[in-house]
Amino acid sequence: MILALLCMLSLPTWPRSQGKSAPVVNKQRVFFSELETQWLKAAQEKDPAALNRIVSDEFHLWTSAPNGNPIPREEWFAGVFGRKVLASHLRQLAVRSLSPEIAIVSFVETETYQQTATPKTEDHFVVDIWINKGSGDNWRCTDRYVSEVKGALSDK
Repeated sequence: MILALLCMLSLPTWPRSQGKSAPVVNKQRVFFSELETQWLKAAQEKDPAALNRIVSDEFHLWTSAPNGNPIPREEWFAGVFGRKVLASHLRQLAVRSLSPEIAIVSFVETETYQQTATPKTEDHFVVDIWINKGSGDNWRCTDRYVSEVKGALSDK
């Protein structure tokens, strides 16, 4: 019995949750899920005013394009409005708060769009960098990293 007690004393102690972090994480997930959904809706409805409230003036889109250069905001805007999105939705959304002013949001986006006679559906893994400037919730996305998802990860 003494040996068992000594073994128990040498086990690492893991920090225990105080029950306060889960509601904050859930609150952030709900908040950023709503922002990301507003973004999808604005793009689908081709609403530049709504997108301007979400995307910062310094916004860049980063992809795996061979040249490795980011796509500037103006060029990205033209691409968004030049595409006929039929449906889109998010799943597996996660939020990591780096500070009260910086959050990283990642998710998988499924988008169905019409480019030819046959609609096409694609899955993308997206990472957005959100910055809160000013007072209150004045969050704007400064950077978006997008990569197409293929294979097992794209299963819904």
